[in-house]
Amino acid sequence: MTNWAYGITVALTLASGIAMLMASSADNAERRAVEQRQVFDQLSEEVESGAWELSDLARLYIIKKNQDVLQEYRQQTQAITAIERRLVKLKDNGATAEELALLREGLQMADELQDEQRTALAQVARGEEKEAVNLLYGTAYEQELERVQTQLDHFRLMLEGRVNKTIAEATEKSRIWRTLSEVMVGLTALMFLFVLGFILKRRVLYPVVRLSDVVQRLASQDYAVETPQFTQIDEIGDMAQAIRIFRENGLARQRLEQERDADWAVRELLARMTQRLQGCESFEDVIKVCRTVRAEYRPGDPGRLYILDTDPWQMRCVAQWLSPPLEAGRLSSG
Repeated sequence: MTNWAYGITVALTLASGIAMLMASSADNAERRAVEQRQVFDQLSEEVESGAWELSDLARLYIIKKNQDVLQEYRQQTQAITAIERRLVKLKDNGATAEELALLREGLQMADELQDEQRTALAQVARGEEKEAVNLLYGTAYEQELERVQTQLDHFRLMLEGRVNKTIAEATEKSRIWRTLSEVMVGLTALMFLFVLGFILKRRVLYPVVRLSDVVQRLASQDYAVETPQFTQIDEIGDMAQAIRIFRENGLARQRLEQERDADWAVRELLARMTQRLQGCESFEDVIKVCRTVRAEYRPGDPGRLYILDTDPWQMRCVAQWLSPPLEAGRLSSG
């Protein structure tokens, strides 16, 4: 039973470890989803703000015709292009096809705005300032700029919804696995306590109770009690060995006392017999004393006392006890 308990404890421990690993995996998935959302939000926001900034720089240049503004516009264009490339590569980070479609449309609109901005800059270079102003300050351009913002906002909202759903699912999985892990840990603790209690009961409590009962009976000189056989090499085994030796010594002492008492009884009987024989005045008194002492020495055993007559040579029964009457008073010696 102990082996079964050990096996169950090991299995529960392994199951608890697996549940903890699954909960940790769910937590990692949640963190990855949060990190992905942050990356998408940051890059899409940079694209959106970059589109507005490019529009402002292009408009500022066609009004002031400052070369520093043009240089800044070109640098900002390169930065926005790098950001757009990073956004396109984010498909490997878990973006869905619908999200990527929205993102591509938004980036395409931003590229179209840049084409219009480059057209306006080329018109300024040719001296067509009025056409450039009409292009960048026209209603169509404003609507196109708003569409870029709307498209990127829609992308972020869709991304937010998916990531929130992923986070909720990961959180729920993590909660379930953690709860299961806690249950496994609780069951493991209960099984450990059960095994510990079982071992204490079988290896400590039960032997101590048995030994205590044996010691009490030996203290009352009941040496007929059987001492328990505990073979374990520990304090319990040493106590059992000591009690067994104590019982053997008690039995030996009891046997010696019985032999001594029997010897004293025989001596006392012989002393009384000698005293009675010394007080006999006739042969009949001697026979009577022998019959009485023999009956006291071995009570319950029948017997007869014979004497040898010399004339003629034969045995004659002169006394009997606990036996039927003698029919033939004489027994021939041959």
